[in-house]
Amino acid sequence: MHNPLALLSPELVMSLAKHGFIAFIRQSYPRGKDHFDPDTIETFLITPYKTLAQANEHLLHISADHRKGIYHAANPEEMEKLMTAATQPKGYKVYVALLKVRKWKGTAQLQEKLKSYLQTNTKWKVKDGAIVADLYLHYGELMLKLVNPVGEIRLPLSEVERY
Repeated sequence: MHNPLALLSPELVMSLAKHGFIAFIRQSYPRGKDHFDPDTIETFLITPYKTLAQANEHLLHISADHRKGIYHAANPEEMEKLMTAATQPKGYKVYVALLKVRKWKGTAQLQEKLKSYLQTNTKWKVKDGAIVADLYLHYGELMLKLVNPVGEIRLPLSEVERY
């Protein structure tokens, strides 16, 4: 599975808090598990929010995740736990809902899968014009936004990866 997200660090937590992020949602992040790394027990994703309403909406969306949680910037004990997670304790990988690179570009393998997905599921043709693919997160799930002159499609990255 393609994992384009950055690892969380204590410096990043401090910077996010300094820039007005007041809530941090924790959830399971299976995409972050490298199956060739036997030392990683569990992987998590942290998504920062500037409002509690947005954070609570995210929590509701992931209600079935038994590892979900919220850290409030106003609560020193919770922020201490988040800072500990940001140090990447042994056996854990903690990612943040930010891409590792500014401009995301899918791997060659992912581009082939996307081509196969589009051929199977759409009527889009090469003559329609170039397709622009952007990656974004929606409640912790990686999503693709595909745009060409004919239209726009939004779908989970995992759906394209099946092809």
